[in-house]
Amino acid sequence: MSGDKIKTKKKSKVKKKLHKKEDGSWDTTDLYRNSDRYPFEIEYIKYFNPMEGRTQIVFLYKDKETKKIIKYRLLR
Repeated sequence: MSGDKIKTKKKSKVKKKLHKKEDGSWDTTDLYRNSDRYPFEIEYIKYFNPMEGRTQIVFLYKDKETKKIIKYRLLR
């Protein structure tokens, strides 16, 4: 195996598509694209947990139509 070489393929980077905004500038980020299609509204609550002695953030995901809490995520 001393003479064998292992060939590996390098993945090429995916190029982001440039999109022209209404004001004439160019948008290169995909961060907020299709935000109107996102099915949740997100709210957060900052809470000081005295048992752990630190602040926690609770993200609440609500349905856009019924406004009921569907799920939550705890950031420690």
